[in-house]
Amino acid sequence: MALNELLEKAEMYAAEKMNELMVKSIAQAYVDGYQNGYKDRDCEIEKLNYADEEISVHSLGLPSGTLWSLDYLENEGDTIYLPYIKAAKLGLPTKEQVYELIENCRWQGDYSSSGYTMYRAICIGANGERISFVSNGYKRDEILVNAGYGEECAYFWIQDEEEGAEKNAIRISGVRDGKPNVEIVKVFSGYKLPVMIVRK
Repeated sequence: MALNELLEKAEMYAAEKMNELMVKSIAQAYVDGYQNGYKDRDCEIEKLNYADEEISVHSLGLPSGTLWSLDYLENEGDTIYLPYIKAAKLGLPTKEQVYELIENCRWQGDYSSSGYTMYRAICIGANGERISFVSNGYKRDEILVNAGYGEECAYFWIQDEEEGAEKNAIRISGVRDGKPNVEIVKVFSGYKLPVMIVRK
């Protein structure tokens, strides 16, 4: 066999092997990507299932029978702050459910001795069960907002089906005469708010 012919066959063989290796590498990358994506999905489902099992909801004797978590979602006693897209997967209250809470429960504020700083708003159901809305503010770029002295407000996400970067949240800035000072405010969905959970 002539040297030129041998070189040509060697090049063809090398090209075939190179193509084969490329195909195998790409196929493996696809498989790895798929498995990692599936694993991430399983982890997300696992987290949601964990949250669903660990969140304790209680009856407040409301006409609708809606059950509420007694406090914000927490991790080892610390409030968890979530952007809207993550919080929405956990079962947020609707504005109607919030109004039902306001109208059918007795409210009181936990204030500093000066009466200037609200530590929390407490909602007491007809059956005596209590919900606590701590004045933890919310996080914007990991910095707490409306949580400083004299500016304390309790925030939490509520369901919002409208398109857009801003989503509905509840802001409680005080309690007077048995009713909370509650506003529905628009907050950028990427900011992180405390989360209250409801179940029917």
